[in-house]
Amino acid sequence: MGEQITNAEWEKISPDNFETASLLRAVDAIDDLRGDFNDGEYSAPPQIRTDLLRLHEIAMAVINEGSRSRVSALFELASDLDEQISHLVNRLDEVQDTLSQLMELYPESLYYDDIEGDEE
Repeated sequence: MGEQITNAEWEKISPDNFETASLLRAVDAIDDLRGDFNDGEYSAPPQIRTDLLRLHEIAMAVINEGSRSRVSALFELASDLDEQISHLVNRLDEVQDTLSQLMELYPESLYYDDIEGDEE
């Protein structure tokens, strides 16, 4: 692949069009999520996985078995998980936005080089 881009494409790749510090903020966002997805002590699965399985167990009892006594627990846990997932999605959206901004600068000439390289 030739690293040839046009002058206009080169000028587009500038601090005026992309703040490189935003990539560090994307790293911070991923770091913020690590605690939610890391294995626990002794390689225990992430807590969010355990909580979703617990939610399934409670939902089975309430919805499939008619356990009225667990309705409150079902919706408390569902609410907690919904809030946690919303936070995760928001942080991932920040990362996605950063990558999308960078990809807007993708030089068209590199795109064509990629296609030509695939054909060989």
